[in-house]
Amino acid sequence: MDINSPEEKAFLYELYTQTKGNTDAQISMYDVGTALGLEKNEAGSLAENLFIQGFAELKTLSGGIGITDQGMKVLDIKPPPRPGDDTLKLGKTPVLEAAGKKAVEKILKDIKENSIAAKPSYDTLEELIMDVKTIEVQMMSPRPKTQIIRETLRSLSANLEKNGPGELAAGLNALIAS
Repeated sequence: MDINSPEEKAFLYELYTQTKGNTDAQISMYDVGTALGLEKNEAGSLAENLFIQGFAELKTLSGGIGITDQGMKVLDIKPPPRPGDDTLKLGKTPVLEAAGKKAVEKILKDIKENSIAAKPSYDTLEELIMDVKTIEVQMMSPRPKTQIIRETLRSLSANLEKNGPGELAAGLNALIAS
């Protein structure tokens, strides 16, 4: 299914941007509209069309809305991993266990594939690369330390929240909390 108009696509993308790709987050449909220079009735109409298509959902009766996984897919954005996903847990042990290793490998792959698309500045890219390399070196250890990886993921997350794809930062935050 495709978006019907450029206005709907712009509205959906602004919704994605303001919620940072978090499907649990909500924002006022009117705030999204204001960011695009729309009047309240235009914002409401666009939001309603997106609800009907399943790209956005109404979260509160006062106009709080959120983006759906389907909405991100229509924008060609991969939905972030869910915090409850068993494959994305670092664990609380001092040394990373098998599930944590798989989670780290997956998130590193996602970072490498998607962070370049945001076209970060040279300094930002250099910092991202150093953090990724730090984790890769730690993963080569026979006993990779969970806390070192968690702190480096925090650095990556902070960098991506400011300079990169929001869905990656959301996935990193879920992994850090696990």
